[in-house]
Amino acid sequence: MVEIKPVYNTVVCLGIQKDFADIFASKEFSDVTLVAQDGIKLKAHKAILCARSQVFAAMFRNNFEESKTNRIQIDDMDAEVIEEMLKFLYTGGDISEKFAEELFIAANKYSLLDLQTMCENTLINTMKFATVADVLLLADRLTNERLKTKAAKFIVNNIETVTETEGWKKLCQTDNDLSRLVLENTKRTVKRMRYWRYNSDSNSSTESDQSGT
Repeated sequence: MVEIKPVYNTVVCLGIQKDFADIFASKEFSDVTLVAQDGIKLKAHKAILCARSQVFAAMFRNNFEESKTNRIQIDDMDAEVIEEMLKFLYTGGDISEKFAEELFIAANKYSLLDLQTMCENTLINTMKFATVADVLLLADRLTNERLKTKAAKFIVNNIETVTETEGWKKLCQTDNDLSRLVLENTKRTVKRMRYWRYNSDSNSSTESDQSGT
């Protein structure tokens, strides 16, 4: 018996990606409408949504309102973000840093694990003083420990700059426990650094005395 192994051809994959991008752009044979919080309607295909998301699949496989009306009301996302989410569902392409936070929320809501990982990596790799407090709050709210740990470490390493930002001030007002936790971690880090510095200086002094004798 001859074993047939799949051949992953880059040209073929790119061609398929382009075909699905064209399907999304043309909206031909679309059979479901997504309505954003600003009332804008976007057309899509049930088969794509269900194949890519268990949450969307459950809407149409069960006797939910969406399966009767072929309409999905999304009251917590604007049209721009929904369109970016749909582009990813159809093509699996890269995401824009501009929409990383909003898409991260969407990925968690609709169980889009690939998109969630991509957004998580983007948020980690593009952390900034002005927005890292927002990222920390988001990671805590969505219980993403990796992102939360990375954001907290970034803040600790840049505590003087970050605590002057509007994002940090908002965090203190929104979640005092979380901001206090970061400050406590900062204090522990400073203590460890002082301890290591003291031991290092002591060892150097001892070695100097021994060499002198």
